[in-house]
Amino acid sequence: MQVPVLAALMALTVGTASGAQVTVNDSEILRPPVAANGIQYVLKVRVPEACREAACPIVYMLDAEYSFPLASVISEHLSQRGQLPDLVLVGIGYEDTSPVGYRMNRSRDYTPAFVPEGGYGPRFQANSGGAPDFLEAIENTIIPFIEGQIGTDSDARGLVGHSYGGLFASWVLQERPALFTNYLIVSPSLWYDDQRFLTSMQEAPPDSDAAQNVYLAVGEYEEQPENGRSMVTDLIAFGNAIEAWDNPNADYLVRVFENETHASIFPTALSSGLRALY
Repeated sequence: MQVPVLAALMALTVGTASGAQVTVNDSEILRPPVAANGIQYVLKVRVPEACREAACPIVYMLDAEYSFPLASVISEHLSQRGQLPDLVLVGIGYEDTSPVGYRMNRSRDYTPAFVPEGGYGPRFQANSGGAPDFLEAIENTIIPFIEGQIGTDSDARGLVGHSYGGLFASWVLQERPALFTNYLIVSPSLWYDDQRFLTSMQEAPPDSDAAQNVYLAVGEYEEQPENGRSMVTDLIAFGNAIEAWDNPNADYLVRVFENETHASIFPTALSSGLRALY
């Protein structure tokens, strides 16, 4: 039976300095209704040909400007070689993709609490603490908009986040664990708000027996105690907190990748994490 798919699926094009176009196969840009937080989100969506006829797992990604192109080519390459099933990919982005907009949107949407200092600085932290509204936008606007048009396997719904995005994904795992089955969390900013979220994860595990598969990754060079961000130690503590939940349906894996930094870790973790989860 044919599954409804997005109408008029087009290849997403990215302009280059020379004026030529680079295409991301089987993809297009969609705009869902304006969310309750007043934000017009911009969705970069890839639906492989096989997923137009049958339901496929769907993966939602934060930081769409860099995560979506990477995930698209990685998943296509691996699926063609039988190392990954076909995946529907949804990158959640914004109208303003300038450097200022990038920092403003992340500071607002990916942080679970208002903190006036740290991060990108006071100018951006003034908008921090919007994660609850962003989660509502994902759950009540973005997911119904996308999955109402595409036949997907919602039992294999995934969330991918890196850095501040990893902090948000970790927070979702605690606040709404059953919303996603698979969590790919890379170098989460667990240092945020004096590690208050990490402490909360350790002291108040989510009350849920829903199935969750959690892949946690960090680069070995992210252990920097001299600046207060011991991200390897924090991630291991996060994994231990998940194990202590004693949820028989939860599974997790912690990977510390050699020779990787905070800036370089994401492509490696994305490829490894998608294969581990799917």
